[in-house]
Amino acid sequence: MTPVSGIGGLAPSAFTQTSAPGSGGFGEMLSNAMGSVSQAERAADDLVAALASGEDVQLSDVAIATTEASLAVELLVTVRDQAVQAYQQIANLQL
Repeated sequence: MTPVSGIGGLAPSAFTQTSAPGSGGFGEMLSNAMGSVSQAERAADDLVAALASGEDVQLSDVAIATTEASLAVELLVTVRDQAVQAYQQIANLQL
């Protein structure tokens, strides 16, 4: 089996890494994750464009890249929604 080429992919720790004290924390982690999602989308777009222009690109590579980008976006949206929900719960606490 040959490795899939042209797919940037997300780092496995893009959404799960913990930050050291004094580092950017959640904001930096979210920013890095957005960059990874953007990179995955660009890789998928490049493969789709290469396929459309008739270059020698495997259809399975294109399908994998587009699915990976779609899942990355869904994960980022889920993390965002959970962060907003947590903020709303904290904002509604009675002190």
